[in-house]
Amino acid sequence: MTELFMRLGIDVSTAWGIYGAAWAGLFSFITIIWGIGLFQGNHSMMDGFYGFCYASVGWFAFYMSGAKSMYSGLLFLMLSLHGCRLGFYLMKRWVGYRRKGGAGDPRYVAWVSKLSPGYWWKSFFVVMHPQTVVIMIIGLPAYFGIVSMSQSHVPMNGLCLIGLLIFGIGTYFEWLADGQLQAFLADPHNEGRLLRTGVWKTTRHPNYFGNVCVWWGIYIVAVAGNPQIWWTIVGPLVDTIMLTRVLGASLADKYLADVPGYKDLMRATNAFFPKF
Repeated sequence: MTELFMRLGIDVSTAWGIYGAAWAGLFSFITIIWGIGLFQGNHSMMDGFYGFCYASVGWFAFYMSGAKSMYSGLLFLMLSLHGCRLGFYLMKRWVGYRRKGGAGDPRYVAWVSKLSPGYWWKSFFVVMHPQTVVIMIIGLPAYFGIVSMSQSHVPMNGLCLIGLLIFGIGTYFEWLADGQLQAFLADPHNEGRLLRTGVWKTTRHPNYFGNVCVWWGIYIVAVAGNPQIWWTIVGPLVDTIMLTRVLGASLADKYLADVPGYKDLMRATNAFFPKF
């Protein structure tokens, strides 16, 4: 595989070279998904692969760097756990939309009319490949942590344990929030009602809170092993801004604002941080 990238002009003997090769591979994969989506009529299938993309880039970095260190292995496991859990959850949701006779996630379906005419090419730049950029930026601490510490012998320290704790809290909120939401939606008696139990009574968006904690945990573990990659803080910062100000909590609140009872829910609960 190294020879293949060398022929393409990508030097995978350096951290940035491996990162560039991963970017090229992810770009190619999402382009294929884009082509399939054109035949399906929308690109909601991408949602099902979104989580797996994070994990796959980490696996690629681990393999290409020949990682053998504890920190690289730890980041590999954290990224795999997060990416695969999110991937299975979103893939199951996408399959559910299709089985019910729907075209897919309503958000992706809405893009078709919003970007028409010319959806076929606009979707490439507006719907699909912004996700390539997001995945490669948010995952920076994991990717560079794995590669830069591939042969490191740095022992686990207190900062690493703090990162693991924050990651654990985030994973707990993500798993529980998604599980409780799916159970709530599966019960026909809850039609027209709002979920206000479990972790959903502590914050309106416990899944987004969990996701942000996961990435800050990964960043802290990466920096605990190699302080020189402190600059990868751009990853969790972008994730935090996206899920609080751009696409996550704020967009969901705007989308649900007209649902009966939601404004009361907004007054009773925090938007993001849990309130016990």
